[in-house]
Amino acid sequence: MEDRRRRLPRVRSLMRRRACRGASVVGLGSSATLYSLSTFQPRCDCIALTPKEAEAITTTDLPTLAIDAMGGDHAPQEPVGGALRVAAEGVARVLLVGDEARLRPLVAQPSPAVEIVHAPDVVGMDEAPSDALNRRDSTSMGVGARLVKEGRAQALLSAGNTGALMAISLFTIGRLQGIRRPAIAVLWPTRKAPVLVLDSGANADSKPEYLVQFATMGSLYMQHAVQRSSPRVGLLNIGGEAGKGNALVNAVFPILEKSGLNFVGNVEPTGMLAGSVDVAVADGFVGNIALKTGEAVAEMMLALLKAGVEAGGARAKLGALLLKPVLKGLKSQIDQSDYGGAPLLGLHGLVIKAHGRANAHAVFNAAKVAVLGVKSGVVQRIAESIKATKEGAQ
Repeated sequence: MEDRRRRLPRVRSLMRRRACRGASVVGLGSSATLYSLSTFQPRCDCIALTPKEAEAITTTDLPTLAIDAMGGDHAPQEPVGGALRVAAEGVARVLLVGDEARLRPLVAQPSPAVEIVHAPDVVGMDEAPSDALNRRDSTSMGVGARLVKEGRAQALLSAGNTGALMAISLFTIGRLQGIRRPAIAVLWPTRKAPVLVLDSGANADSKPEYLVQFATMGSLYMQHAVQRSSPRVGLLNIGGEAGKGNALVNAVFPILEKSGLNFVGNVEPTGMLAGSVDVAVADGFVGNIALKTGEAVAEMMLALLKAGVEAGGARAKLGALLLKPVLKGLKSQIDQSDYGGAPLLGLHGLVIKAHGRANAHAVFNAAKVAVLGVKSGVVQRIAESIKATKEGAQ
């Protein structure tokens, strides 16, 4: 085993060195997996691994991820491309779930770290969650959830229909005992370190006890998966003073004060984006509007900047060229694809929701989020915390 681990960096190096002219590099920074952007197949024989080199990629100690290859606006090419990179870089073992006839041509190079699990049907991006739930036994999303339920995979990753993913996960994987409502937790960029916002859309109508559990789950996730010591928890509100906001947040505020969490009070969006909290708690309606507004503003600002450079003539283009490293870093800071996926917290297994427009890069980063969640044991930690809270209240 140790010998295989020592050979793994050499194998990755060989995969990168064997590029030839005409090969397309899909990757982040210096890491790259050599697949065509259009088909994610090798463009030439010179990048193929020998059987001996392929054997050096050990999968025995890697977590296993079920990836819904048919979910998202750019499926199956982009999910498959991200999944192949996950396997090639030794991040995880992958169960690619979807129509085998469509997936097999995209996985041109057999790998011990990639297995196709056939699922003939697909959940539509606009399909009603109830309809998707009725067909879950035959869809890629439903089969992926079942793999987690059965223990064949430690996490499910999907860029598909959010409502359907939540419904299928609830009925297939199940809620943790004591959890009233699972929540979608999304990492947001701030001026400092990212902040976790939950709920970001799973529960449009919430009760005070739901938000208290969201705060607990978010705090545990940031502490163990993101390694943020004593996470500061804030209640997303229209003002920082106690007594601001609607009936829901005013009911939650005193409960959070006595919760034992590092609750720092109400937080406005300006404070949240300034990095004044590590966890921002909201009901799903407010959280989802905030999320979509933030994405829209970021996209608008980048589009306006690009249009201004193009309309500004040679001087503007020269200025943009000089600022290129800074602008590239800014884009990376606010690009949702760099933040990977959003965990659905409160389930009896780990489920990661990637953006519906996720490309291979975003799928790869979402897989890294899943691996962090698996290795940190966040699901078990949430279960233990909720159990202890319930016993303490008795």
